[in-house]
Amino acid sequence: MKKNISMRMPYRFLLITVLFLCFSGQDLAAAAPIAPPDAETQKILQEVADAYDAKDFDKAKELLQPLADKNNPFATFVLGLMAARGEGGPQDLQAAESWWQKSAEAGHPDAQFNLGYMYFRGALGEEGLPRARELWAKAAAVGHPDALYGYGLMLLNGVGGPQDVAAGLKAFEAAAAAGHPLAEFELGIAYIEGQGVDRDVQRGRALVQRAADKGMPEAKAVLEALGPAEKKPAPAQQNRPRPAQQRPAQQKPEPPAAPPEPQRPTMNWGVLPQ
Repeated sequence: MKKNISMRMPYRFLLITVLFLCFSGQDLAAAAPIAPPDAETQKILQEVADAYDAKDFDKAKELLQPLADKNNPFATFVLGLMAARGEGGPQDLQAAESWWQKSAEAGHPDAQFNLGYMYFRGALGEEGLPRARELWAKAAAVGHPDALYGYGLMLLNGVGGPQDVAAGLKAFEAAAAAGHPLAEFELGIAYIEGQGVDRDVQRGRALVQRAADKGMPEAKAVLEALGPAEKKPAPAQQNRPRPAQQRPAQQKPEPPAAPPEPQRPTMNWGVLPQ
């Protein structure tokens, strides 16, 4: 079985997931995803993944270095990952920044996201929010779900640049379409409360439900606060009464009860990634 390597910040933590991804463009910017590696490079990267899985980091570096010398974005990305995680040597965030900078300039979305996250968190000694926003925008333009979510939050809150609620919600829509639970949750709350969009409780509930189905406790809390969804009334019978029968007096139907206002958990769409 093939092993894949990556470092991303999906839901407030970093973890290993994939070495390279297939990206589908979103209607956010005219940007193209990075070209996939050729067959020879792919073979070397598979050897790197096998060595990495065996925790033979020295071998992984030895295999990656010739590719990195040619500025191969996949090789420079993984070398940055290993430097950031302290694999095959002490942790070196400056080296990680240098490797990821090369990979990001070549268009690697995970490198753009990770480097942006380092700037956002101030891992390099000072926060670089405008730089983080710029990098996340590039990764978001090729459909990177975590970048779409983080970039959307920065747009909504005017962090690292001017506020743009419409563009922020558009980024959330794209992230939610990619199945990002936090984007589904926050966008769902926006529809439930009518924040920046026309209020649509049904659509909001559906989005929050998707986040809850992925195990998000905040989403489950909102669904409990909303209560059960209203059921559509059964269709009225079409049989007309016989002439001898007396029609019952028509009563004005009671208007449907307004859904209860959800009790918001501590998280909301104004909270940036932790």
